[in-house]
Amino acid sequence: MPSALNRFGPFKPLFLCGFLLCLSVLFPCSLRAVWPVSWELGEERRFLGPLVSYDEENDERHFVFRPLLFSYDSEEGGTYNYLFPLGKSSPKKSYFIPIYMAQRSEEASNTAFLLFFYGTTREAGSYGGFFPFAGMLKKRFTNDEMGFFLWPLYSYTKNEGATKTNIAWPFFSVYSGAEEGFKAWPLYGMRSRPGVKNTRFFLWPFVIKEEKNLDTDNPIDILFVLPFYMQSVSRLHETKGVLYPLFSYRRNEDKEEWNYFWPFLSSSEGKETKGFSFFPFYSSETVGRDRKSYFLFPLYSEREWYFKDTRYYQSSVLIINRCIEEENRTFLNVWPLFEYKSQDDDYVFLAPSLLPFRGRGPERIIKPLFTLYEQRRQEGRLMTSLLYGLYTREEEDEDWKMRFAFLLELSHQDGRTGFEVLGGLFGIDAKRIKVFYIPFDRNTDAPPFSSIPGCRGRAA
Repeated sequence: MPSALNRFGPFKPLFLCGFLLCLSVLFPCSLRAVWPVSWELGEERRFLGPLVSYDEENDERHFVFRPLLFSYDSEEGGTYNYLFPLGKSSPKKSYFIPIYMAQRSEEASNTAFLLFFYGTTREAGSYGGFFPFAGMLKKRFTNDEMGFFLWPLYSYTKNEGATKTNIAWPFFSVYSGAEEGFKAWPLYGMRSRPGVKNTRFFLWPFVIKEEKNLDTDNPIDILFVLPFYMQSVSRLHETKGVLYPLFSYRRNEDKEEWNYFWPFLSSSEGKETKGFSFFPFYSSETVGRDRKSYFLFPLYSEREWYFKDTRYYQSSVLIINRCIEEENRTFLNVWPLFEYKSQDDDYVFLAPSLLPFRGRGPERIIKPLFTLYEQRRQEGRLMTSLLYGLYTREEEDEDWKMRFAFLLELSHQDGRTGFEVLGGLFGIDAKRIKVFYIPFDRNTDAPPFSSIPGCRGRAA
């Protein structure tokens, strides 16, 4: 398959350049002021209200076209999202659910288009097929090799020297090579890898007997007689249940746990562990410095944990209203009213908050469509937007700038106040005067308006 179909890298977003060029031709005087066709918020340029945005940061370009849920990010070799979250293209992975998927790495690559697939691995070579007629896969899904013909009539898997052959999967199987056994599901089956594991079942899943990890110092003995009794016992752990999962007992090196009429009543105790739960009214568990609890689940829950010396904290009300603290970052969501997140001295405030979750894709592509009020603090600059740029304000130190659509702009820069009317039809600022969109440089040493012909300002 041509590489151009695998990802869009060879084709730069020409339509983006054309779109911006057309806007520049149509509005050459003051593109940023022709709201809602074009407006600015900090270094980000937005077009057609919330529908299109473009910005550059640290030599990286970001473009979003929200009517098609499309975005382009230049970092990491270029990443495209289209009809988000269905489609994505990047140097390592591309997909369009459920039609197409491709993955690439130095060790292997694979591509699937509808029911056709192919790939290659450095270790095992090439493979391919057309599901369900015939095909083979190598180093996929934790197996060394897989193959099929008129699936589910015939298929096989190979892994660690053992071969499993399936006839009319999942009903009949035969094991050969490093393993031996057969299966006539769900009536009876047996499977053995001598010295490693032995498995038998009868009327699956009601009776299962398994011995595994026989080649280690912690062999495990498993017995299921469902729904009456189950157990999994080894030197390091023990699990037993009667009418599982209603009544169960678990033990490991660190703690013991009892469940009575699960999930309603449970308790645990260990070296650094202590917990009690009476669902849905109250639950509390402590493991070392880490703790988690809930009250009238799902009304309120909280969790605190540590990684080395770093503390993390999360609380939620009705699950979707959350407060998360992660080292120098904070995230607060009060659905559907507002969302707040901060990192060091920078923060973002959005209202309303109809999507109560985090993630670069949703935050960049979808959330701006539903955000009526936005305030950002970034590197000392405070930026505010109301109703998709109908009103914007930017502040940095003593300087500030306000815009009311394309009607009026007020600013205060370098100790001087300025204004523009109708996107620059008339205006004055610290450096120039605009008359019918034509800028004239000002004599900054002279009083205001002294640079206009026929106008002689007088010093106070």
